[in-house]
Amino acid sequence: MFKFRYGILTVATIAAAGVPVRAQQPATPPAAQADSGQSVAPAGATAYFVNIKNGDTVTSPFKVIFGLTPNMGVAPSGVEKANVGHHHLLVDTTLKPDELTQPITVDGQHIHFGKGQTETMVTLPAGKHTLQLQLGDWTHIPFNKPVQSEVISITVKDEMAANAPANAPADAKAKLVKPEHHSHGHRHRYYK
Repeated sequence: MFKFRYGILTVATIAAAGVPVRAQQPATPPAAQADSGQSVAPAGATAYFVNIKNGDTVTSPFKVIFGLTPNMGVAPSGVEKANVGHHHLLVDTTLKPDELTQPITVDGQHIHFGKGQTETMVTLPAGKHTLQLQLGDWTHIPFNKPVQSEVISITVKDEMAANAPANAPADAKAKLVKPEHHSHGHRHRYYK
């Protein structure tokens, strides 16, 4: 029996040696890596906020929709593929240069979307806050040439003030109706 196994192993080794080198390479190369071990982002790749902008005033909780240039893709953490990552929302913080080469911290200021989510509801206390999107690779490490949004500042209104408009009586508040989705890509809110 040992001789039979040895014979198969020998035949398999000889057969493999005769196969051209290009046929032995994987069909899809893993994500390109810089000398730092970070995944390399394509030129011009950036993240952005779809529905909020610098200087906006919002009422908490509020929706944040994540955008990404078409030369990048979104996938859950753990999926190793070139030009693909997942979002992280930075609240009232930014990443220092040394943090751009390490897995992004997990805490209340560094919110991970490792399931590949592209939007979320955010609850923040009243006041001024900063937000930034940072794309991480399959291991939560920012890309070499960070794929990130600009840092934006928003103001969260006090909930009491938001619920009682100054120019309307308390019983005449507008009632939100389900948003309709249109084929041209953005949403409208309709009030009764």
